[in-house]
Amino acid sequence: MKEVKDIWQFFENMNEYVYATDIETHEIVYMNRKTLQVYGLQSLEDAKGKKCYELLQKTLIPCGMCNNDRLSVGEFEEWHYYNPIIDRYLMLKDTLIEDSSNGKKYRVELGVDISEKRTQDGVIQKYQNMEFMINEGLRIALQAATPEQSIEVILEYLGNSLNGERTYIFERNERGRDDNTYEWVAEGISREKENLQDIPPEICAHTGTGCFRRESLLSLRILRKSGRVILYNMRI
Repeated sequence: MKEVKDIWQFFENMNEYVYATDIETHEIVYMNRKTLQVYGLQSLEDAKGKKCYELLQKTLIPCGMCNNDRLSVGEFEEWHYYNPIIDRYLMLKDTLIEDSSNGKKYRVELGVDISEKRTQDGVIQKYQNMEFMINEGLRIALQAATPEQSIEVILEYLGNSLNGERTYIFERNERGRDDNTYEWVAEGISREKENLQDIPPEICAHTGTGCFRRESLLSLRILRKSGRVILYNMRI
């Protein structure tokens, strides 16, 4: 079998997304040039040692769709996935390779971008995986140590996944007005929580900046960087 470093070199200039992780620790050991570029990284050193789920999916715990337990050396598992972080629909091919020098096993994933074909075929729309994404966010949030952390985690997860600038939670106070109690903002965006206290309820109802309200129905408004506002409702 070729040395692992030779396998990485083979993938380096391929026009597909390729990365590899330590199967036991989830730490990234390799990303090819195309994958580094789409995640805004300058070199492999910027990715090495980071958890794949933290860097690639922006989550705090391993992904719910992780298939590591189904992979084996010499065989490939193929599946399709819309990645909201890079906004691409991918055909994925996953396998394991083993380093003969030390017995270590690495998960290797190759992603073929089929976004244009899928869009032309009318099979997908931009947010077709929304239900899965929200469920995944809830799953991640429930792993947090406290209810407060769970709320912060899901706001961050949904904001990142939807390429948002900010997500809010507003709660009705004793005067029947709204207080901004939780806030997540993207990097470079100023916080507004202190300025959003005791505001008339109609402002939260009609604003384009976005809010959750803690009642029987939660409304999440996410302000996209494009300026478009996406609205979701869920019962609690």
